[in-house]
Amino acid sequence: MARSRRALTHAQAEDLITKNPAVAVTLATVRRRRGKSWSGDEARKFLESARADDDPLYAAYALVLVTGLCKGEALGLTWEDVDLDAGELTIGRQLQRVRGQLLHRDTKTQASDATLPLPGICLTALKLRQQQRDEAEAAAGKAWHARCEKTTVRPITVHDARRTCATLLADLDVHPRVAMQVLRHARFAVTMEIYTQVSNKATRDALKRLGDSLGH
Repeated sequence: MARSRRALTHAQAEDLITKNPAVAVTLATVRRRRGKSWSGDEARKFLESARADDDPLYAAYALVLVTGLCKGEALGLTWEDVDLDAGELTIGRQLQRVRGQLLHRDTKTQASDATLPLPGICLTALKLRQQQRDEAEAAAGKAWHARCEKTTVRPITVHDARRTCATLLADLDVHPRVAMQVLRHARFAVTMEIYTQVSNKATRDALKRLGDSLGH
């Protein structure tokens, strides 16, 4: 109805109609669903349960309940937004699903942008999350090296595996510009540096093709 009223108002402004019939229409009041909320005891019980279970989302739960962040704002936070020394949290963007993709977007209004002081419970939760992240990274590295040993391949780091992806793309003659998109390099020079250091097999094959073309 609101869209029709706007269209008719525009038509009246353009002298296409003399009177807007929608002005006299009284819209029925839409009853909004009354939101639910926990008591203090329920919120405390929820947070204590999450912390006891070492839930990786405990920090997010604490921020939502204590600072009133919406889900998109909580999911859009990065460590750059957190100043543990100053005890502050900067809110300026949120994570939204747009056409099936998760994208970082600015908050809806300028009033939504804020730097909030972090209460003790939130600081503790964020420090715990930071510790969990460090432990997870260390565990992932150990698991990677253990897998290398089990498969008897040359040990490399997880970061080297990303470089391996670039090298394999070069071996397959994938165009550097395409590889740049796959690897999400910010600069083309980074991709080309890897492409100029392709594996020995690729080098031998290239030299063989060159030799064959010259008739040797």
